[in-house]
Amino acid sequence: MRRVLPFLFLLAFIAPFISSVAAHEVRPGYIEITETARDKFDIIWKQPVRSAGANAVAGLGLRPVFPENCARLGDSRMRRLPGALVEKFSLSCAGGLSGQSIGVEGLQRTITDVLVQLALVDGGRYSLRLTADAPVQQFAGGGTFLMAYFGLGVEHLIFGLDHILFVLGLVLLVAGWRRLIYVITAFTVAHSLTLALSMLGNISAPSAVVEAIIALSILFVAVELTQAPEKRSALATHYPQAVAFGFGLLHGFGFAGMLGAIGLPRDVELAALALFNIGLEAGQLLVVAAAIMFMRFVAPYVLTYETRAPAVLAVAKQAPLILMGCVSVYWLLDRLSGLGS
Repeated sequence: MRRVLPFLFLLAFIAPFISSVAAHEVRPGYIEITETARDKFDIIWKQPVRSAGANAVAGLGLRPVFPENCARLGDSRMRRLPGALVEKFSLSCAGGLSGQSIGVEGLQRTITDVLVQLALVDGGRYSLRLTADAPVQQFAGGGTFLMAYFGLGVEHLIFGLDHILFVLGLVLLVAGWRRLIYVITAFTVAHSLTLALSMLGNISAPSAVVEAIIALSILFVAVELTQAPEKRSALATHYPQAVAFGFGLLHGFGFAGMLGAIGLPRDVELAALALFNIGLEAGQLLVVAAAIMFMRFVAPYVLTYETRAPAVLAVAKQAPLILMGCVSVYWLLDRLSGLGS
């Protein structure tokens, strides 16, 4: 517990903000623009939706804004997918889109980004990443569209508070570098497997069930951590790799839910998926490294107070873990409430 204590103070600091933040809120939008003939374009606009429990209830109020030289051809077609509203329509843009600007109205009021891909009939490809700080940009170069998927992976892990809590729980659950490497590797292999199968193999799991079990995984590690090491379950004590792998499979479906909301760019699906997954691993390693560094460098200062106020420290050891469990229970009940809807 002495090794765990410093990090618990960090968890106590951030935990009050967790229950008020829904996981997976940072879902990007996606605009795919494909030139089908000279100055004629097919548009696919995927807008992320807000969610209540497991149910999508409303879009974010975003609207793509095209250059003045563009006019719509015919009516648009709209449908709702899990996590996204998808609109398809066509444009006629006199003089084309190269060198023109595109924007998303309302983006500055959100914390999401919008990826934009423009594919021309001559094989040219442009890409943009619109943000709240730069909601309007110009097609002025080739862009780094695929690298945007790497950034999405990093952001989704770092801002996915449920994934963060589970990873941190794994770090606290095991002792020793070798065992930690085994556990993190098992989690990585598991979520990479189900992410790939979901995106490329058309294998899926009900999103509401997946999200509920992700919350359950956090509750499991929180309960185990509140126990003295000798009183923990045999599964957590002797087979933490199995815990990481089993729950990691479900976390992979959770990652796929976000990525599936925008989809993979046609003709470069494997590259985009690989970069997204590498981004997830980079974000995961950042979380693990931050936790280890915090415990290593803050521990000498925090532990000096342990003998001065043992009663206070005894409470402080358990309170953050109990709070972590309470947050996971809140998420679990919230997500279960959507199963029957």
